[in-house]
Amino acid sequence: MERKYCFLASAALALALTACGGSGSGRKADAGLINEFQVSEILMTADKDYRISMDYGDAYLELYTSIHWPERLGSNDISVLQDSLLYFAYGDTAVTDIRAAIRAYLDNTSIVEGIKSVTEVDSLPADTMTYFNNVTASVMEVNEDMATYQVVSSTYLGGAHPMTSVRPFTYSFAQGQVLGFDNMFLPGVTADSIMPVIRTALARQLSVPVDALDRGGIFVSQLTYPGKPYIASNTLYFHYDPYEIGPYALGPVDVAVYPDEVDRFLRPDVKNLFDQGF
Repeated sequence: MERKYCFLASAALALALTACGGSGSGRKADAGLINEFQVSEILMTADKDYRISMDYGDAYLELYTSIHWPERLGSNDISVLQDSLLYFAYGDTAVTDIRAAIRAYLDNTSIVEGIKSVTEVDSLPADTMTYFNNVTASVMEVNEDMATYQVVSSTYLGGAHPMTSVRPFTYSFAQGQVLGFDNMFLPGVTADSIMPVIRTALARQLSVPVDALDRGGIFVSQLTYPGKPYIASNTLYFHYDPYEIGPYALGPVDVAVYPDEVDRFLRPDVKNLFDQGF
């Protein structure tokens, strides 16, 4: 299929942040005053189709990507955020231009092993064996203090079902970096410190006792480490992909932990990202 690039909705959006509730950084507007936080992003989509020949026969390959690319988030330096999006979406640490990264992604058919020849095609025939690799990156939440994104990669190369991986992450404007276990929690806080909180929260979600998580389909022996942390809707989540802590049928698991359950572990600047009056 002909390569397509769509650059949509690049106009800046004004987010009205009123005094009620306040922002995570503790900034409060005067009564009736509206604070404007300028947000500018571009939605880019692209796809490319191939006919591929292998030792065991021919097939078709569809490559697709969609990304919400941030150009401006207030007056913050978002270069590290942009680099992180490039890395999580396309695994690229050398290319800094989003359009070049998309083109490189569409030109790379190495996801299929044993290819003897590759031919670009305009469309995918019906009723044919088709592999695919899809990458989407979208905004989950943006406010004055942080931006949370989600990168979803889904690949099908035969078998019973696609393999899907989700990489949610939160970028702190104050820190100028993506938040992870090492920079979210106080020094000395270990995975063993956090896991009881995660298990309790997961049991709450599944409506099972903490000592009976297996009733909810959890592989208890594999629930030994925190998932990928991110912040959304004033909640700290720990994300696990399919198979990490349960069968594929369970799907991805996002364990919701409330701020007051982990405030004793959080760094002060991370506490400020939650609207809980810490």
